[in-house]
Order: sequence, then C-alpha cells, then structure tokens
Amino acid sequence: MAEEISLYAITLGGLILLALASDSLVRGAMSFSRRLGLSPLLAGIFVVGFGTSLPELTISVSAALEGQPGIALGNLVGSNIANIWLVLALPALLFSISTGHFGQRRSMLVLLAATAAWIGLAAFDQFTPLAGMVLLAVFVLYAITVAWQTHGAYTAGTDVGFTQREKQPDTLFMTFAMITCGVIGLPIAAYLIVDGGVGLARAYDLPEEYIGLTLLAVGTSLPELGVSLIAALRRQGDVVIGNVLGSNLFNLLGIGGLIALFGQLDFAPVFKNYDHWILGAATLTLAVFILPKGKVSRLAGLALLLAYAVYLYGLVNGWNILAQVKALS
Repeated sequence: MAEEISLYAITLGGLILLALASDSLVRGAMSFSRRLGLSPLLAGIFVVGFGTSLPELTISVSAALEGQPGIALGNLVGSNIANIWLVLALPALLFSISTGHFGQRRSMLVLLAATAAWIGLAAFDQFTPLAGMVLLAVFVLYAITVAWQTHGAYTAGTDVGFTQREKQPDTLFMTFAMITCGVIGLPIAAYLIVDGGVGLARAYDLPEEYIGLTLLAVGTSLPELGVSLIAALRRQGDVVIGNVLGSNLFNLLGIGGLIALFGQLDFAPVFKNYDHWILGAATLTLAVFILPKGKVSRLAGLALLLAYAVYLYGLVNGWNILAQVKALS
C-alpha cells in the first residue's frame, strides 16, 4: 500500500511539475519571439499551438527510449482525443466558440489526412522509420506553408482572427529564466510521470497502454486545457481552436514521426480494436464544427464531455468496436 501511495505521489508530482514547466516555457518563448520581431500571430501559432504539446513530446520520446511503446503511443492517441472532447468542451461551456476562421479549414483538412494516415499505418503495421520520416517531412512542410501564408495575409492587412493579449515578462532576464525553468522542468517531469505510470500499471496489472491513454493523456493535455480556458475567459475563440488543431497535428506528425525513427512500432490490440476508432470519431467531430464554419455551443460542449466519458467507460470495460463492425459486415 505504501508503495502504491508513493507511486501516486510521484506521478501527481510529475503532472504538477509538467504543467508548471510547460506554462513557463510557453510564456518565455512567446516573449522571446516578440523580442526577435516575430508577429504576435506567428508566435501564437507555433508557440501556443505546438508549444503546449511539449509535454506529449517529452513523455512519448522518454517512454519510447525506455522501451515503453504502449505509453508513448497511448499518450499521443489519448491526448488527441482529450484535446477535442475535453479541452474543447470545457471552454465551450463558458461561451460559444465560432469556427472556420482564417486558416482553420485548411489545417482541419491536414489533420483529417494525418489522422487517416496514422490509423492506416497502424492497421497495416507500417509504422516504420521510413513512415516516420514521411510524417516529419509533412509536418515541416505544413509549418512552413502556414507561416508563409499567415505572415503574408497578416502583412497585407487581412484579418487573420488572432489576438494575443496575455501579459509577457518585460525583462530579458525574466524571459530567459522562464525558458530555462521550462527546459529543465520538462524532462524531470517526464521522468517522474513515466516512472510513476509504469509502476502503477505493474502494481495493478494494467497494460501500459491504458495508463498512456488515460492518466498520461489527460495529464499532458493540462497545458492545452489551461490555455483554452484562459482564452475562453477572454473570449478568444480562435486561440481555442488553433490550440487544438496545432497540438493534434504536432502530436501525430511531429512526435509520432519522431518516435517512429527509433524503430518499427507495434500497436497493442486495444488501439486497433477501440482507440483508433475513437480517434477517428473525435477528429470527425471537430471537422463537423470547423468545415461548415459552425459554432461549438454550450450544448455541444456538454455533448463532447459526455462522449469523452463514454469513451473512458468503454476503454475501462474493454469495448471492441472492430469486432462489432466485423459482426455486422
């Protein structure tokens, strides 16, 4: 019992440090970007959207290097599901979020393609280093294209629908101090979380995939959730949507491609039987709001939360969607 309490304490401490270090790094990087003369828009896209995925990057890479692919993959898949059905849902309960603004529809199409590619590669056991290189190349191309198009539109005076009002540290010392704290804190937090998560999985005889899909997925989505709730309170809906899109793309193409370079990854049956179906459904849910330029209302936010609760219930109870589909065909 004492050992289990210790494992919970280690994991919780890691999650708290993770949230603090991520927030410190994102704030410091935003301030540094401004000092370099980057527009607040571009800094927001790449630092807020991709920066909040640094916990997923740190934990998944650490888990992959330590021979825990279930945690690495579960963290990414679970985080993408949580980003849509949890991180988007909670801000929507505060106010309705308009979608389909500048650049969102293009990014949504890329996310749909990336999700389909991820599921397809896993289904046919083709998640190899070559696939990883392709995913990384697509991610780099996407980032360059978005930066070029957005900067061009911004300088031309087009309303790109993004405002960044969050107060940043004014002094150069504070900027580098926050970046340093984030860079040092993230790997320490990742070590604590992976060590505690693996220990809990072994203590309760749970597959490591379940720890990655639940505890770590929600934990590493805390920075996205924090940014989205702050944006919701300030009625900055574009930040909420951009945060989810940027984070999910970074998870699949950037982090997924990176960990694939370490060697072919074998997905546990739970991914093919259940979680990848949910990942596809969650991504399509986001597309239903963005592509027609709709609104994520309070009622829709409540429905997304309910969907996430049903997903967790099905995961715990071993639902097998693939078996049901085969039975109907």
